[in-house]
Amino acid sequence: MSKTAVTINEEKILADFEKLSRRCKKEVADFISYLKAKEEIEATKEILNDKDFLNSIMRGDEDFRAGRFKKWSEVREDV
Repeated sequence: MSKTAVTINEEKILADFEKLSRRCKKEVADFISYLKAKEEIEATKEILNDKDFLNSIMRGDEDFRAGRFKKWSEVREDV
C-alpha cells in the first residue's frame, strides 16, 4: 500500500471549525479526543511489543527499587 502525501491547511480547518454549530464543534472535539487516545494507545502497544525496550524499562525499575540511582540534583551538576 503506497503512502500519499497529505497537505493540511490548518488555517482553513480552523476557519471551517469556527463556522460550525456548537453541537458540531463538540463532535469535532470528541473526535479529536478519540484520535489522541488512539495514538497514545498505539504508542503504548509499540513500546510493549519492543521486548528489548520493555526489558530495559523493567531493569531500570528494578534498579530504582534497589536504590541504584542518582538524584537529579547530582546529575544536573555534571551537565
